[in-house]
Amino acid sequence: MNTILKNTVAGTVLGGGLLFTAGLGLANAQPAETPDGLVTVAVGNTAILEAVDAETAATAAGAICGTPASDVTALVEQVDTEGTEQTVCEGLPGGALAIKNGVPAAAEAPAAEAPVVTPGGTDDVQLPAEGESSQTAPADTAPIG
Repeated sequence: MNTILKNTVAGTVLGGGLLFTAGLGLANAQPAETPDGLVTVAVGNTAILEAVDAETAATAAGAICGTPASDVTALVEQVDTEGTEQTVCEGLPGGALAIKNGVPAAAEAPAAEAPVVTPGGTDDVQLPAEGESSQTAPADTAPIG
């Protein structure tokens, strides 16, 4: 009986240790980042164009900064492949114009839809009680005269 208990405890400790070690390996694994072709153009903290292709971002950033789009294209491609934010120009009223990778966080998770409220909705309507006619006014209202 003592031997069975010792074997069970030893198996539990060793098995748990293996599962824990394997779990740590999986927890540290990161998915490979692949370029998605989408970038965001922002001035300061305000996004001007969100999740646009490289050509559109380069054209817009070049037009805003007064730089040829061909010069900005290399920065846009670097942002998409490496994921690092790049500043195209500085000194704009809102701050520096930067190109960021991907879709903003707010756009990734769709917001919960708010209930649709229609003007003159049915919230204020009182339905006639059983046996009452729909032609009669409720008892708590005075006649209009």
